Amino acid sequence: MSDLPAKTKNLMSKCLRCGGCRTVCPSYAEGGCDPLTMMSGDFSKLKSCIGCGKCSGICENTDPRSVMLQAKCSLQDLQVPESFYRCGYIMDPVPDCDLPEQPVGEDVYVMPGCIVSCRVPFLKYATAVALNALDIGNMELPCNTCCMNPPLVRSMDDSERDSYKERLMFSSNGKEVVTLCGGCCNELDRSGIYAPHISTFLSRFINAIEDLPGCDLTVAVQPGCSAEPYADAMEAVVRATGAKTIGNPYGCCGRKAKDVCGKIMEKRQKEMEGVDAVVVGCPNCVMFYDKVPDGIPVLHLSELVALAAGDKETQRFHNLKIKKLL
Repeated sequence: MSDLPAKTKNLMSKCLRCGGCRTVCPSYAEGGCDPLTMMSGDFSKLKSCIGCGKCSGICENTDPRSVMLQAKCSLQDLQVPESFYRCGYIMDPVPDCDLPEQPVGEDVYVMPGCIVSCRVPFLKYATAVALNALDIGNMELPCNTCCMNPPLVRSMDDSERDSYKERLMFSSNGKEVVTLCGGCCNELDRSGIYAPHISTFLSRFINAIEDLPGCDLTVAVQPGCSAEPYADAMEAVVRATGAKTIGNPYGCCGRKAKDVCGKIMEKRQKEMEGVDAVVVGCPNCVMFYDKVPDGIPVLHLSELVALAAGDKETQRFHNLKIKKLL
C-alpha cells in the first residue's frame, strides 16, 4: 500500500464500503478478486482483476477501476515497455495482413489502438471496407499511439499521459476520430476527448446499412465490458445488417484473469449456444473468443458490416470459421 501514489490512496479513502462494486464484478462472481477488499488495501487477488471497469461504472463516489489499474502498475513494478517509445504501442505491431488495398479518404480518422495494430490488424481492413461501403472516406489516424489506458503506462504521471492523448487528437486536424475499442474510447473520454466507439458512429448510418446487401446470420451480441455503454447502438447496427439477434445477456469474456477466465468464458458459451457467431465491440474479445476450442465464431462489429457489404476476406484470419460463410 505504501507503494501506491497519493492520488490512488485518496481514491481508496473515498470508498463508502457499500459493496455495490461486488454486485457487478464478473471476477468476484466466480470467486476471483473482491473490489471492496481491494479498496481497503487487500490486493492479494489483484491478478484476478479483469480490468473491465464495471466497479467504477456503478460507483458514484470514487473510481475503483483506476485503483486496480494503478495497483497493478505499482505493486507489480510494471514499466513502460520499450515498444512504446519505438512505435507508440505497448507491444510491437505486426505487419498489416495480406488483404486488398482500400481507398482512403478524410471524412473520419480511425484509431485502431494497440490490440488491433499488434494482434488483430485485419480489423483495420474490415473497418475500411465497412466505412467505404457507406461512402464514408476514412484513413488511419496519422499519429497513432496507445490510448494510455493499460497498467503498463501508468508509471507515467497523469499530465504526461494526457500529453500523449492530446498529441493523438492534434494529429486529427479537427476531424472526427473513431475508435475500434471501448477501452480507447472511454480512456480518451476521461480526459475530455470525444472519439466515438465504432458502434456509436455506425449507428448514425442505419438507413445506409440497411441498404447494403445484408447478411443472413443468427448472432449473439456481446459488446464487451468496455463497450457495454454503447450496447443499444451496437444492437441497432447489428439488426440493420439483417442479422438476427437472440437477446442473450451481456457479459465479460474473462480475458486472461487468473483463476476465473475459464469459468466466465464457459458461461458465455452456454448462453449463446446455437448461434452462427457472436458479434463483439472489443478487439480483446475477438482474440479470446477466437481461442475457445470448438467455440462460437466471433466477429467484430466492423466485420459484420463488411460482411453485409459482401466482403468476407477477414474470415481467413480467424481460428473459428462461420460455417454459413464456408
